[in-house]
Amino acid sequence: MASAPPGRKKTRAKKSKIPPRDTLTEQQRKEIEEAFDILDTEGSGRIDQGDLHVALRALGFEPRKDEVKKLMSDNDKENSGTINKQQFVEIFRAKWGETDPPDLLNLAFQLYDTEESGTLSLDNLQQITEMIGEGASVEELQEMMNEAAGVKNGDENAWEISVEQFMKIMVHQPEKTF
Repeated sequence: MASAPPGRKKTRAKKSKIPPRDTLTEQQRKEIEEAFDILDTEGSGRIDQGDLHVALRALGFEPRKDEVKKLMSDNDKENSGTINKQQFVEIFRAKWGETDPPDLLNLAFQLYDTEESGTLSLDNLQQITEMIGEGASVEELQEMMNEAAGVKNGDENAWEISVEQFMKIMVHQPEKTF
């Protein structure tokens, strides 16, 4: 058997260290499971097609009814018309893999830009972190805004950040989701 060229081996080794695009962080998995629990109003451990459609739309996806129906039929192995929490997580794992991170960040920015001004203020970031239960202090948020806006020590604090600056924050601190 012929051995692979040396350059080829290195490339493979590097690729194996990069997680697949459809891998969820522990935080993402937790948030998806929490979304499932909110939708499972009866506490049955299962949700139906309508609930899945609501969840997909709430998380920024715009699925057609036939797409939601296909997701249900692909995942509802018992033909019960419902899916369980693990199946729900798997659907979102796959959906995240379909979406480019810049697209997700841009969508997140738009959702958080409640005044549709094209910028986010410290108040926007505070509301977001409270809403999702993230434990960031006002000082931490201001520090992130200043860093993204290029504010130097001693200069006046940044009052707002653009979509590009928001992406800079999110890329620099991937585990923080606002």
